[in-house]
Amino acid sequence: MFKVILTGALGNDATVKEAGSKNAINFDIAVSLDYKDHEGNKIEKTEWVRAVIWKQEGKSTKIAEYLKKGRKVLIEGVPGSEAFKTKDGQIKASLHVTVKEIEFLN
Repeated sequence: MFKVILTGALGNDATVKEAGSKNAINFDIAVSLDYKDHEGNKIEKTEWVRAVIWKQEGKSTKIAEYLKKGRKVLIEGVPGSEAFKTKDGQIKASLHVTVKEIEFLN
């Protein structure tokens, strides 16, 4: 199995959308990356990851009420990526995670 574990803070309140016979709980998480470059300088960078929790129709989406901007979470799930074109014609990619487990850190 291919999975990732991320910790970070929510960048927005979660939204719930119907998608066929399922509900999608969507939110963005800011993940901080700290490392040193080849010259030993400390680099701090933030990566944004789109996250989705899928719930079968009729199952509770109450967790979305607790997924508020600034809340720190640990998520575990299956990663994926999508390519998209920006308004100025550049092709970029974004990372998303289908969440299997979530833990609130604050």
